[in-house]
Amino acid sequence: MTGESVGGNMVAHASTPPVGALLRRPAVVVRHAVMHELHAAGFHDVLPAHLGVFQHPGPDGQRPGVLAARTQASKQAMNHLLHQLEAGGYLVREVHATDRRTRVVRLTERGWAAMDAIGVAVRKLELGWAEALGERTYSDLQRGLRRLEDVLDEALPGGARH
Repeated sequence: MTGESVGGNMVAHASTPPVGALLRRPAVVVRHAVMHELHAAGFHDVLPAHLGVFQHPGPDGQRPGVLAARTQASKQAMNHLLHQLEAGGYLVREVHATDRRTRVVRLTERGWAAMDAIGVAVRKLELGWAEALGERTYSDLQRGLRRLEDVLDEALPGGARH
């Protein structure tokens, strides 16, 4: 690979797709597989926009503001999604146990069942990808993406973590 050094690291020239572009297609495949599994499991009212709420590690116990920051949505947009999911019986918003001014999201039985369906879809994909790439390459990819996730979490306001 030829490229230029940025901060001591090699950055590929235009002939090699940027990492962001390489992440896009797997993300689209994951969304499609998750939506297919949710619909097959009978969760027909879950929309693609709701997937941000359900993303790993899930919304249970989280404040709406943390969920908004995690998905880079406005608090108003996140509250709209939470309202829709609450109306569908997937979650409730409760007063925080130690801070009465704060609300937290709690999954209902239906919400946990949807999370299980999402998990099935993701596990199927990951098994296929691990087989196709080989265990070592897949493990390296997973480690690198976990580290990137930590970096992104550190950049959130207040260091909000999932």
